[in-house]
Amino acid sequence: MIFKKILLLFLLFLSIICCGQKSDSILSRKSLFLIPNASYQQETSVAIGLALGYYFKSYQIKRISSISGSATYTFLNQFIFNITPKLFFGDKKWYLYTNLNYRNYPDYYYGISTNSTNLEQAYTAKIFSLNIQPQYAVAKNIYLGCLLNVRLENILVDSTFNINKPKIESYGFAGWQAYKQTNFGAVVSYDSRDNQFYPTKGFFAKTILSASISGWFSNYTAQGITLDIRQYFPVYKSHILAWQALFSGVFSKSEIPFQLLPTLGGRDLMRGFRQGMYRENGLFVLQTEYRLPIYKRLKGAVFCSAGDLFNQNACSSNKFKIAYGAGLRYRLNDARVHLRFDLAKNNYGDKLQIYITATEAF
Repeated sequence: MIFKKILLLFLLFLSIICCGQKSDSILSRKSLFLIPNASYQQETSVAIGLALGYYFKSYQIKRISSISGSATYTFLNQFIFNITPKLFFGDKKWYLYTNLNYRNYPDYYYGISTNSTNLEQAYTAKIFSLNIQPQYAVAKNIYLGCLLNVRLENILVDSTFNINKPKIESYGFAGWQAYKQTNFGAVVSYDSRDNQFYPTKGFFAKTILSASISGWFSNYTAQGITLDIRQYFPVYKSHILAWQALFSGVFSKSEIPFQLLPTLGGRDLMRGFRQGMYRENGLFVLQTEYRLPIYKRLKGAVFCSAGDLFNQNACSSNKFKIAYGAGLRYRLNDARVHLRFDLAKNNYGDKLQIYITATEAF
């Protein structure tokens, strides 16, 4: 069955690749595509839909404004709508990142823990989220800005919920009733990458400090911090060594919804682990990837990552988490947007994971 799904995806990708054969210089003119979109990962199974990409005319490949979006339906009956404008304006002094997302998303809850549990509770989340981050260049490559993040969520459960309720309550009960959460914060970033979609050199660092206060358009009080550091080294010709260090934490003196807690796994962060299997207050991850040319627009990559989660009171992991794998890349346009196919494993003995998507993990 899995091979039939992969075959279906490659047939869909064939049409995408055919659309991308023509070189459309992003440096000299605008670029627009609306194409069939297909992906695969354990959390969604096969996903099909439409993807939109609009890349503004620019003579700087380092600072390309874009609007990307997608509407996706998965074989697990999940629906996801996403649109992400990334706009430079004011002679590249201003940068506005925005993300609008709606999803009707059947999933599983495995408890709040950095270790495996025997809990697997099915639920369906209906989520609306809006993230706005305006930033201003105060010096070369240095941006300061603010953050507004709004999340509205409601959970639907089946008859097994009452059976599992005692164990669910042992982790806390926040998040199982409809809630709203509004975060305000500050953003500081440094970005010397030569391109934001597929960098070949440069350094990127971003810090986000945020807070929500119960009663201020929020049901819960919490504080969040994220530190994301990335660097890209040209090794030989088009060979690139990339690494990322990520720390993320959400902390509170009281319960907060489990959906807001950091989790690893999925297509971008520690590929090879199932996203949502492990959740806790804090997360730290180190990822490395070696990217190399194969033939014309086709590239390859090998990667490895290590990290774990921790509770705000103590680190209680029984086994440090490691994931590794390899994949292929296909460049769609001169903005360096790539299709990505990855195979990944982890040191917990889980089965081989397959990821087929667009854009790089980091």
